[in-house]
Amino acid sequence: MDHGNPETYHPPYEAPDMDDMAHPPFSDFLRDVLYEQSMQDHQRMAEAQGLAVLDFCNNANLELKDLDFGLLNHWNVEDALGYQQPKQDDSVDMSAMRLKLVKIWTESPWRWNPGKSDTGYTEQSHLPLSVRDAQGDQGDCRKVGKVIKDQLQSSSRDKILAVILSNCRENSVRARVAASFPSTEAMDSWVHIFLASHLCQVSAWIHYGSFSLNSQWPEWLAIAASQGAVLTPVPTLRRFGFALQEAVRLTIPDRFEENNRKIADIGLVQALMMVQDVGLWSGNRRKMEIAECHLSIPIAMMRYRGKFQRSAYRHIVVDASDEGKVLEEKWKTWYEQESWKRLVFHAYLRDAQVSMTQFCNPSMSYAELTLPLPSTKELWFARTAEEFKESFLKSRAAEAGRPPSLVDLLRDINLLSTTHQHLDIQFAISVYLHGLWAQIWEYRQLNAVHRSTSPTSGLNHNLVLSSRHAELCRVLQNFQLLALEWHDMLSAQESIVLHLLLMNLNVCLDDLQLFSGKEGEEQARRIYPTLKSWSDSPEARQALWHAGQILRHGKLFPGGHLKDFYAVAVHHAALCLWTHGVVAKASHPQQGPGYGEELVFLDGEDAPHVHRFLTFGQGRAAIRGPGIKGGDAAQPAISLVKDPRGCMEVAQEVLKANFAGGREGLPPINENIIRLLKQLGNAAWAVGLG
Repeated sequence: MDHGNPETYHPPYEAPDMDDMAHPPFSDFLRDVLYEQSMQDHQRMAEAQGLAVLDFCNNANLELKDLDFGLLNHWNVEDALGYQQPKQDDSVDMSAMRLKLVKIWTESPWRWNPGKSDTGYTEQSHLPLSVRDAQGDQGDCRKVGKVIKDQLQSSSRDKILAVILSNCRENSVRARVAASFPSTEAMDSWVHIFLASHLCQVSAWIHYGSFSLNSQWPEWLAIAASQGAVLTPVPTLRRFGFALQEAVRLTIPDRFEENNRKIADIGLVQALMMVQDVGLWSGNRRKMEIAECHLSIPIAMMRYRGKFQRSAYRHIVVDASDEGKVLEEKWKTWYEQESWKRLVFHAYLRDAQVSMTQFCNPSMSYAELTLPLPSTKELWFARTAEEFKESFLKSRAAEAGRPPSLVDLLRDINLLSTTHQHLDIQFAISVYLHGLWAQIWEYRQLNAVHRSTSPTSGLNHNLVLSSRHAELCRVLQNFQLLALEWHDMLSAQESIVLHLLLMNLNVCLDDLQLFSGKEGEEQARRIYPTLKSWSDSPEARQALWHAGQILRHGKLFPGGHLKDFYAVAVHHAALCLWTHGVVAKASHPQQGPGYGEELVFLDGEDAPHVHRFLTFGQGRAAIRGPGIKGGDAAQPAISLVKDPRGCMEVAQEVLKANFAGGREGLPPINENIIRLLKQLGNAAWAVGLG
């Protein structure tokens, strides 16, 4: 297909059903902001409110229904994980849609308003889960690619059950949970699903070489099974996983209270952080807010134990002559220190990601993290002391000297090039990029305070802000140049974070929220001239480029991994594209389609025509869908940036395509984001901007 030829180029998606678009309230709001009205109807202003564009969580009912229990009574792990949800009818009840679209922004999209029925015990009725008897056919269980040989023992399953029962307040619930709690085989399967998933994450902190499954705290095992159940595509199992997480969330503080010395127990601190990990990206407003409220607890525990300082980590040197007990002791000391180190950096990445997601201050400062960066994966994944010794001597770790810290990298990024053979380079890069977010956040805070409200006075009028912006851009550009040497080391995950940082440097996402109605129509009207001026600037084109690159790297994610924070990054990129498309098209309604101009794919490779677009605005900016894998039709859908609805459709497809095949259901947070992107696209279409 010749994408530059007007004869062959067609919009990728059909127009929405106009019955579904009858009087959508956010569309009315958008029309009022963009176009002057002859009459002001104050009652209508109260009705037509902005869409909560960053509200990708919901208050979905997590209760198990009769149908769920029917499934569970005949539950078979192999069959359950192959279960496909029936497709829902695309028709939308307008009253329900109106309730979703009419979000009064005085109620923050991140603020949870508890009802009388909201307690920590509400989900206990979800815990009964009938499975095949522990003596049943092992062939019925899902064959998980196990990363450890251990199997969960029945005594460990009973300890998990005892923890859950201790939290049940009603005897009827306690009896039902005891009678219908999952079998040992089921719990073992979910724990191994979590362990396999954890192995794939950048900030892995479980040391598999010394890991003993049945030696873990019951709370640790319970929340590991919870995470595994949540990772399955079956709604019933997900609800059980969330209920299990809620029970552990309530019981784990007792472990610290009964003996305060337990705050130095890494197993319990890990379990506490796992509870929060499940809640943070659950897609449920209540769980997300509760998790965020408690993020600082494990941070404080580690901070006051000195785990942020270099002095807590003794430099271990292994000699060729080390054998037996001496070698075992050195290995044990090393992996215990490395486990704490990695847990600290996991907390740091998570803290920065919550800040990027919710635009709040981080709880951890990059300046306080003087501990060494994580050591190489070869050392970390050594299964025995002998393997550790072999990897240590082979890497010449003894000659490396003092390993760098995050603070050192922020001073001199070239240290990554000189020390990369002695570091977990992917983890170190991720830590560095998240450290830069804190500096970008500081810049954005200063910019919010000092920038003029006048649309004619921009960033460059303030010498301090403009100098800081240029410095941050230079730092990230230097990193990109260095990263060319580590092409294989810079994964899609780090690439998304990199372009998200660069996008935030070129557009204020808070302005996008204001435009969408965060503080009502008056503030949306106030920010519109600023965004109108921004939409014609080189900064806007840079922001669009980085938004497109986020989509590009999202399409490169391994199947089933574009979720949690990375799905939120795709959402932010889509919001940037949507706002520019709406504002640019409303500002220049008479501008022609420009069919004679070359298409510039924002989600493509860097090329000379891309630089012409970024510098001079030449070309038609567009993005492409992920395409269809397999079959004859492999051409991806194409949408111009001037078509907000088409861009939202492409972003939706990027999120959906990562979970293709039917066996991997979309995570709840992805479903919420996709639903929101569809609403944004339809709203732009309804006011003639799609």
